[in-house]
This record gives sequence, C-alpha cells and structure tokens, in this order.
Amino acid sequence: MTIQLIFFGAFGLLLYSYCLFPLLLLFTPQSSTNRQTKWSALSHSRQWPSISLLLAAHNEERVIVEKVRNFLDCPYSGKREMIIVSDGSTDRTEELARSFDDPHVRLIVQETRKGKGHAINRAATQAHGEILVFSDANAFFTGGTLVELIRPFFNPNIGLVTGCTHYTDGTVGSLYQQYEQLLKRLESRGGVVATADGAAYAMRRSLWHEHDPGLINDFLHPIMVNLKGSSAVIAPEAFCTEDFSIDNEFARQARMVAQASFVYLSLLPQLMRGRQWRSIWVLTSHKLLRWLSAPLLVLMAGASLWLEPRGVFYLSFLLLEGTFALLVAAGALARKLGLSERLSIAYQFIALNCAASVGLWRCLSGAVPVVWQPRGE
Repeated sequence: MTIQLIFFGAFGLLLYSYCLFPLLLLFTPQSSTNRQTKWSALSHSRQWPSISLLLAAHNEERVIVEKVRNFLDCPYSGKREMIIVSDGSTDRTEELARSFDDPHVRLIVQETRKGKGHAINRAATQAHGEILVFSDANAFFTGGTLVELIRPFFNPNIGLVTGCTHYTDGTVGSLYQQYEQLLKRLESRGGVVATADGAAYAMRRSLWHEHDPGLINDFLHPIMVNLKGSSAVIAPEAFCTEDFSIDNEFARQARMVAQASFVYLSLLPQLMRGRQWRSIWVLTSHKLLRWLSAPLLVLMAGASLWLEPRGVFYLSFLLLEGTFALLVAAGALARKLGLSERLSIAYQFIALNCAASVGLWRCLSGAVPVVWQPRGE
C-alpha cells in the first residue's frame, strides 16, 4: 500500500503540475483590472513615461556594442536612458561601453565583482526613469519590444510587465519557452506571473525598493509588485531573441533555481500574512512542483518497477518509462556524436529538470550563489 501511495502521489503531482494546473488557470476568472482593452487607446492619448534600462554586465565584450545599439535603435516616444554596471569585468566591456558618445548611455564601474543583484540595485538607485526596464546583455529587442513592454503601464493597476524570449534554436529551449509563455498568459489573467523573463521585463520605479542582492530579480520583482497590491502581466508581443545551449544551461539553471527557491521560501511568510493566496498557488504549482520533477520521476519509476508484478497497469507505466529512458540515452549519444539537437530533446528535458533539483538542494543546504556567469563564458 505504501508503494502504491508513492506511485500515485508522484504521478498525481506531475500530472497536476504539467497538465491540470494550466487547465485550472484557463477556467479561473480574469481580473477586471487587467483587461487589455484600454491600453492601446490610452497610449495614443497620453505622453509615454520615461524609462531606464538597467544592465548588469560581466565580461560581455562579445555583445555589449550590439546590445547598446539595439537599445538606441529600438523605437520609443518617451525619454530613455541605459545604465550599464560593469560588475568586475576583466575584458574590454568597459572600454567598449565608453566608446558610445551618447547622453542616453551611462556606465558605472564596479571594480570588485559583487553579483548581478548588487549591480542592479546600484543602477536602480541612480535611474531617472518612471519605468525600470531589465534585460540581459545577450538578449536583443525587436523593433516593437519597448513599445509593447511599456504600453500596459497606462493601466495604473499594473506594476510589472514581462516580455518573452524567443530562442534561436528549435529544440527544448524554444519548446520550454513556448510552454512557459502559455502559462504566464494564463496566470496574468489574474494579475500574477510566477516569474518575469529576465531578458525583457519592466516595473514601476515607485514599486521598486533596494533589496537583498542575493534575491534573484526576475523572481523577486513580481512578488514585490503583488505584495504592494499591483498586478503583474505578460505582454506577448514584447519579445527578444537569445541563443540557447544546453551545455551552458545546466549550471545556469541550477544557479537560478537555487536563488529562486531561496526567494520563495523567504517571502512565503509575507505572502501568507498579506493573504496573497493566488500568488502562493501560482508559485507553488508553477515553480516548486516543477523543481521537484526529477525526484518525482525517479520515485514513480522505482514504485512502478516494484509494483510491476501486480498487473498490466503498472507494467504499462514501466514500459513507458523504459522507452523514455532509451530516448534520453539516445539523445545523450546524439549530442556526443554532434547530431541534430532535435534528437536530444528528451535528454535536454531531463538535464534541465535535474539542474532544477540540484538548485533546490543547494538552497536547502544553504549554498545559494550570488554571482553569475554569462552564457558562453
């Protein structure tokens, strides 16, 4: 009986996290304050708010010039500025950033590397914009990104708007983002998103306050906005492009989940005291249960192996799990042989979920990283 409880418990949590949770979101009533019908009309009749793009950069000489040009070339009617904080860079990042003789671009040099959170805090305290825009050095906006990202702020109830990342590959990176964006669209109907897209999101300067630099910004800020009574929504047309590589993604995912789970556990009491039940539901269903996917899969596989003699039902699950394991092994071999990335989707899915479990374990064991490595370094 105990093994059956383990099997059905693990299976039920996985089924809920990946399938039932999105269905429940679909049938959850939309908040009247977050409907998008008035955004476009208001944006034509009012002055656009001033914005400050905040960028933490560590050894980004490969992309920093393109990033600055991308921001300056992006159409926007209001005042703008870009604040780059070089976080202990040892390459030509600072030299290249200084090469722009433009009053809209400012460089702050942080001689000692202190981490992205500290760099963003420093940039935000010196920002002049009404709206703070957050992005990564290797993420590039399309022509309409800034307009679409800022347009929802004409609704005074909205405190944070997240854009979307489109990965340039066609494998698990882009598939994962498509699934994430679907969930965020459903979540934002109620004014809550589990996390902002770190490559493109914005929040009101009035809702921001300096915080522990160890708390990951794109996970913390939507919670911060909800705790202050404002809504967080997604702007599907505000997207940027970014490269994806599973080779660099394991360490990055483990670090991000370690930081995000630390935020979740740290702010859960505040969310409960503030009766932010929807936020708790979304964060637990979308994030915590997903971080537990790898151990839940292991528990389900072990239980089905033990229960296999009891009937066809458990045998069927065991065969499915065995087939998936073969696909994972084949994907690992395909990557080793340099074959198409599309052949390794099952392997990449498992790798990313294992990275999430590693990150959660690091948080629980007290080993939460503060600094980060840019993709490709």
